[in-house]
Amino acid sequence: MRFALGCDSILFKKGLDISPLMDCALANGVYIFDSARYYGESERVLGEYIRTHGNRKDYYVISKGCHPKLVSRLNPKELRKDIELSLKTLDIGYIDLYLLHRDDRHADIEEILKVLNEYVAKGKILSYGVSNWKIDRIKEFNNIADRLGYPRISAISNNFTLIPWVHDPWGGGDGCVSFSNDLEAINYLRETKIPLYSYSPLGRGFLTGRVNSKSKSSFKILDIATRRAYVSKKNIDRLSKIEDIATRLNLSVPQLVLAYFANLDINVIPVVGTTSIDRLKENIDSLSIKLDKEVMNELFDILIK
Repeated sequence: MRFALGCDSILFKKGLDISPLMDCALANGVYIFDSARYYGESERVLGEYIRTHGNRKDYYVISKGCHPKLVSRLNPKELRKDIELSLKTLDIGYIDLYLLHRDDRHADIEEILKVLNEYVAKGKILSYGVSNWKIDRIKEFNNIADRLGYPRISAISNNFTLIPWVHDPWGGGDGCVSFSNDLEAINYLRETKIPLYSYSPLGRGFLTGRVNSKSKSSFKILDIATRRAYVSKKNIDRLSKIEDIATRLNLSVPQLVLAYFANLDINVIPVVGTTSIDRLKENIDSLSIKLDKEVMNELFDILIK
């Protein structure tokens, strides 16, 4: 199933009881779980759940390392440190997909690749990729991998949704990267078929139905990072058009957005973090909604124009 449960919600980060949510995800065909060294207690509780529930091979675990701490940490020493800590904390034998959490244009990609492939050779990492890297840097990474005879990246984790960012929500390092209205990136994904794990696919609340384009006061519930990223006159106009289409199709806004991903000709896996079992079920069910070509084009036009 093209759906991943994001493990950066408060349940995971605070080390609370994740069993009901995990049970629901697995019962509904979700087996991809997206965590990171930076996500508080997330790796620990995810690892505990996996060790006490069934077969390790039933889970596809993503983790990330080298998140900056005021300065870049994308270097061999910090990478090795983060991988070892993630392996120890998860304690599940190996990580299916390991992502470099942020880019740094001054990083030595060749040395980074050497470390990643040490762990691949040991069977501790099965594949690797990048998070918040721009297309030119992804191509550069792959070119160096080709020259060294190493595998290319297996996946990308960037933002992708129906509302483009006004600003990077958080910044840090080389910043965060959204592919939402990046035509070069979309064409690259279409040509290469590489999976894109889209974080914040519902706009951190902007596209969940919690806010309404006709109610300015509703935007007050959004946190500072979300308002910085999404709130603008043009994006509120976009939201209004998306709301109209959802109403016309008798869908909620999040159902429409997730159905859009499922009907694209690129391999987008939405990474959705929630603490609600009901919302999780609704989000998963949204992937089975069929949208015709006219609706898909209408939504794409809203995004691009």
